Amino acid sequence: MKQYYHCLGISLLILLLSACYEPTEGCLDVRASNFDIDADDSCADCCTFPELSLRFNNVWSYADTTVSFGLDTFYLDVQDHPFLIDRIRFYWSNIRLQLTNGEVLRIQDSLDISIAEAGDTSMTTILDDIALAEISSSSRTVQVGTVIPDGTLLGLRTTFGISDPTNKAITTSVSTSHPLAPQAGQMNFGSDLGYVFAKIEYFTDTMATDTMAINLYGSDFIRELSLDLSAPTVFVDGFNPTLVIEQDISRWFEGIDARSTDTTALKNQFVQNLTQSFLLTELLAE
Repeated sequence: MKQYYHCLGISLLILLLSACYEPTEGCLDVRASNFDIDADDSCADCCTFPELSLRFNNVWSYADTTVSFGLDTFYLDVQDHPFLIDRIRFYWSNIRLQLTNGEVLRIQDSLDISIAEAGDTSMTTILDDIALAEISSSSRTVQVGTVIPDGTLLGLRTTFGISDPTNKAITTSVSTSHPLAPQAGQMNFGSDLGYVFAKIEYFTDTMATDTMAINLYGSDFIRELSLDLSAPTVFVDGFNPTLVIEQDISRWFEGIDARSTDTTALKNQFVQNLTQSFLLTELLAE
């Protein structure tokens, strides 16, 4: 009889505990930043996913060595004339991640913008996969947007420049912190000409007080870039992926006469050079 009551008590206790237990909801997607291993049920739209960043490590190559890039250093042009770089900025768009299985990961964020065309203004929605990079130090990190990393990364695919309709965006239609917003030093020439894909500013000699500014804009200067890792790398679930890109600034200025005033020739040379200046070196999980 005692054993009977003992078993009955245990059964009642189990029933009582079961009745009090409430399953918890949480993110059950292992790729998410807030994956909850203790959750019982999947929540609705509560998962937050990692942010993709690009880290540009800027260098200058000489015949026998490579050094960190610096704005306080005079470099030599093709004529052995010393010149000083003041600032370089450029746009990348259509940023996507190529996987080894052939699939492509895209930025998940979207952006509503106003565009101007033929005197009319309209609203449109675009993928918010645009980055504005600035070369002002030896290293600079640019945050791009939300991705759902999954699989093995082969490389990066992106567009140097901005295509229509985004190129016709009204700069004030986006938040002031966005790359498409008005920038100091004029990175947009209005809806007819659009964005300046790259602005290269430098002092032409050791005595110059004003900079030479080369502006690359227009569809003729759009270029597609394909950068592959030397060794494909698996994404780490839940961590922010950072692509490390070595950018050789000396390649930008290869064959450039810094004292030349032929801006057309300079533009063509710069856009030819810059596509050869990037090297995807590493995928980090941060």
